[in-house]
Amino acid sequence: MTAEENQSPRNLVNIITFNVRATKTVGDEGIIPWINIARANEEILNLVDANETVIKEQTVVISIDYPFENRGTYWLTSDIGYTRAGLLIAIRDIFLELSKKQGINIDALDLVALDVYKTDSGMIEVTLDIDL
Repeated sequence: MTAEENQSPRNLVNIITFNVRATKTVGDEGIIPWINIARANEEILNLVDANETVIKEQTVVISIDYPFENRGTYWLTSDIGYTRAGLLIAIRDIFLELSKKQGINIDALDLVALDVYKTDSGMIEVTLDIDL
């Protein structure tokens, strides 16, 4: 069964944001409302609410299309759910793998938010809000 088979109909249940405390530049009150995917390991140290559990379900499907040629779905499983930091690292790893396979530079890609959907069958699907 694929994520596409599970996703109709689906309901938006959460939007997960990624706010980072500014260290060198000052944005609104010192908070930057996105995180760079390629530098996630460094920026995670300043991620606001990094250890907050944002998805309690044990299995989620991450759907990625932009900026890659082919849409991909990636299944994640965890016994304890997912923190903001845990999701960020999983997404970074997926992007690093895809960038190697497709030759796309991910250095300029920023993750603004994750849209979390729940299908009628109970599956959790996460889509990415990516900015250049």
